[in-house]
Amino acid sequence: MPIESISDASFTGHALTEPPKGAAAPGCAINPYALAEVVSGKHIDWKQVANKPALLEQVLGMPYEELFDPQFGGPLYIGGARQPDGSMRAQRSTLLDIEMPSGPNDAERPPMAELGGLTSLKDIARTLNINSLDELTVGCIDWSRATKLRLTFDLPRAVSDLRMARHYTPDLVRTVSHDPALQLGNNQDWTPPNATWQDGGRFFDETAEFYDPVQGAVANCYFIAALSAIAWAQPYRIAQHTRATGASQSQFFDRVTFYKPDNQGIDREIEVSETVPKTAGGNFIYARSSENGEAWPAIYEKAFAKLETGTTTDHPDITATGWGDCVWATAQLTGGSRAYHDTASRSADQLWNTLRSHCLSYRTIRPMTAWTYGSGADAPDPVDYSSAQVVGSHCYTVLGWAYRNCKRYILLRNPWGNTEATVNALDATVYAHDVSWWRPIALKEVDGTFAMEIGTFKKYFAGFGVVS
Repeated sequence: MPIESISDASFTGHALTEPPKGAAAPGCAINPYALAEVVSGKHIDWKQVANKPALLEQVLGMPYEELFDPQFGGPLYIGGARQPDGSMRAQRSTLLDIEMPSGPNDAERPPMAELGGLTSLKDIARTLNINSLDELTVGCIDWSRATKLRLTFDLPRAVSDLRMARHYTPDLVRTVSHDPALQLGNNQDWTPPNATWQDGGRFFDETAEFYDPVQGAVANCYFIAALSAIAWAQPYRIAQHTRATGASQSQFFDRVTFYKPDNQGIDREIEVSETVPKTAGGNFIYARSSENGEAWPAIYEKAFAKLETGTTTDHPDITATGWGDCVWATAQLTGGSRAYHDTASRSADQLWNTLRSHCLSYRTIRPMTAWTYGSGADAPDPVDYSSAQVVGSHCYTVLGWAYRNCKRYILLRNPWGNTEATVNALDATVYAHDVSWWRPIALKEVDGTFAMEIGTFKKYFAGFGVVS
């Protein structure tokens, strides 16, 4: 039966032409591995790091178990804010306006001063410069010991922002999030602090593959997930259209075509050079390829930034790509029609049928992406994203499906190229028919790819979308 003929709503559920609202709307998160490199000022070979959570905690200044959910206000969500309806939206970071108290060391900078010797909650409140204990919200109560009561408090926003500002200076915040106060004109170059525009490398190392795009230190997971989805489902769409701009073919410009979604034609054809923002040490700050020396994800991201900002220069503000809709971004790259499928109103069977109706031989043949809730607390059945290694307010690529031991799995990829879900996941090698051959996908490798049971997907993810 042709895939196009599957339309019974009882079989798959009605598709939406616009994204869900509120906490179920697509969100974004910064890649912590890229962010850690920006914070530390050096490249980190993550494959050689034995304890990645411990290093992320140390560099990012945040408990690992609080990193993956925006309800904790961590650094992965700088440049975004939870709205009253539960959605996450771009917002100028309050860290840009904090003036740190002067002082040569940690002991002389409140509220990080030494807390030893404090004997009461009132002492702590006074040290944190808050007026009342009512400003301290109890986050956790531990009754496990007969003679002790352990309380964990959520600090007031002003205090937590001040503590965050110790790690994240205005220059660093402007590197990873958009600052509309800069007000660049459309003919003004942009360069992130402490960086320069440098050659990105070869456009292709071999060709476009789904595992190539890796998100950098900006919250545009929606765009990187879309790139991966297209490279997998429609690999010929990712192409190099280039022309010479210098004598002896020594300089080049690449052209990327962007469309108006839902079959409305071409929006703009963007030309950019192959230079991208890098650190003084030559390390990528933003999108990069998992294959060394390859630049196509960074060049596509640069072209997208030029589209988003409307600049006429070759140095667009990459941070302006933060926060968006992965299905919309996929349609911008293909011109196709969007269809959104929320998980809350569908059964696991309907989700499973919808997924397979857009696949052939286990592989998606139409670009698909998925996203999580704005917070684990916002899911219909609240979940703990951190313990499951699932990221809140984050977009993923949908690669296809698998069936093992009478269990149904959806195959997903985290655009970080790392951090794979561990809850009800399949630990095996699966095969999908990649146009003309059966490609093995080793789920045991740490590359961001994993397979999750469809019922678990329904619980942890807010929805997925297809572009036809």
